[in-house]
Amino acid sequence: MTQARQLSAIAFTTLILAVGIATAQEPSLAEQAAAARAHSAPTQATPTVLGHLVQGDYYNEVLGFQIRHIRGWTSMSRGSMNVDEALGREALGLQPGINQSANRAFGMHDEGGNNVMVTIVPMPAGAAPDPAALKSAMANVLKAQIPSAEISDESLPLGDNLHRFAGLRATYTIANREIFQSLQVVVVNGYAVSIATTSLSAEQLRSLLNQLRGSLQWTQPSAR
Repeated sequence: MTQARQLSAIAFTTLILAVGIATAQEPSLAEQAAAARAHSAPTQATPTVLGHLVQGDYYNEVLGFQIRHIRGWTSMSRGSMNVDEALGREALGLQPGINQSANRAFGMHDEGGNNVMVTIVPMPAGAAPDPAALKSAMANVLKAQIPSAEISDESLPLGDNLHRFAGLRATYTIANREIFQSLQVVVVNGYAVSIATTSLSAEQLRSLLNQLRGSLQWTQPSAR
């Protein structure tokens, strides 16, 4: 596996692990009753909520944000992200196989091993978008799946005053290679929007996050 492909694979796997735990909060009895009444509520984001690409730029009118394609980078299809997750699970020693998740929204990478991955997951009914709880959940799953990971608070959040990301910075070694990763989650209109940014050094990751902060723009959400 090439360096860039390995990083993409691991980035997406850790992102999905973190989001899965962060959004699977224990419901109260009232929430369980509400969930039973609304048993048909979606467990995956619809294609409309996942957004779309235009000449490499990502647009999500429903949730109100867009990410400009970084010049020289390669966008990833959902099929290639499915394959990368399977490769990442293998690299992390998890259950192998391709999971055809409908929650993968956007991915891009360069030839040097840097990448950005976006996943959108519906929040459980009644779950509060508490950044502290999301951050704690992400830290717990990272430590459970990658015990050697060094975890700290993310110092370069991607949001603004109206969009508060829960963010962690993780450093760990996979296949004798040190990986630096930022995992950030924000809840928008009942959906967890998660962005994983991965690189081979802290300096590269800092530069990439600064570029991403300039590429990420918030817009007025459209009516669904």
